[in-house]
Amino acid sequence: MALRAMGPREVVITLGEKGSVGFDGEHFYEQPAFKIKAVDTTGAGDVYHGAYIYALLDGSDMAQCMRFASAVAALNCMHIGAQSGIPTLSAVQKFLKGSQTPVE
Repeated sequence: MALRAMGPREVVITLGEKGSVGFDGEHFYEQPAFKIKAVDTTGAGDVYHGAYIYALLDGSDMAQCMRFASAVAALNCMHIGAQSGIPTLSAVQKFLKGSQTPVE
């Protein structure tokens, strides 16, 4: 809540392999990390934030944004290099529809 008091309407904190948490002024959200075999976590936070903004501009609510961003970050971590693993939109959609389960 202290971060939100600085001005932003929504606050999301990434927690690496523990996922992310968010607060929209009314509700707290928790998004577990997806269970993957990470080979390189370089750039995971950057792609998470970019993916979150993409989903937000696309009209998604906070929970949907966090889930989408978490999937993008997970897919990115499955490749070596911060940029070479950035997935396409279709790859993210396939990942989210697949059998990938979040860490409990």
